[in-house]
Amino acid sequence: MTLAGIVLAGGRGRRLGGAGKAAIQVGGDALVDRAVAALREAGCDPVLVVARPGVAIPTVDVPVVADAPGPAGPVNAIRTGMAHVDTDDVIVLACDLPFAAPVTARLARRPAGPAVLGVDPDGRPQPLCARYPRRPALAAARAAVAAGDARVIDWARRIGEWHREEATARELLNVNTAEDLARARTP
Repeated sequence: MTLAGIVLAGGRGRRLGGAGKAAIQVGGDALVDRAVAALREAGCDPVLVVARPGVAIPTVDVPVVADAPGPAGPVNAIRTGMAHVDTDDVIVLACDLPFAAPVTARLARRPAGPAVLGVDPDGRPQPLCARYPRRPALAAARAAVAAGDARVIDWARRIGEWHREEATARELLNVNTAEDLARARTP
């Protein structure tokens, strides 16, 4: 079983000042660096970063791939990343989930098969912290992009059956606003 890691780092961070989420610092590290480290620690090989053209990405020691032409958003980025790896399964991790390393490690230990999504304590699935079987996930992403369906949860449902990986609220803390960033920077 081979397992790749794809970091989604294309967010412009408009609600955070527009400098791009990837470079935002939490705990002394850029968000993109935290995500790359989480995937490496989980045993993913290869690991790559996918970002929209024009989004500043700090220097990382993994390949950075520009989104393929198509709609802006995570579904196109997932399609782009999955097309650049040749593994059985892929863990997708958005860089704006700075504390996802423990749930990412648990996802990596899951057996191959159906998709496994991180689920917060309120029961909400997080499709950007999940393990996917690459071939069906890539086919679903291609179909979603072709149909103009940019909603990531709709894409995840197109893949078929998926399982839950329970996560804490902290593990799935998503840094989208200044308030989220303040929570992330609070020990």
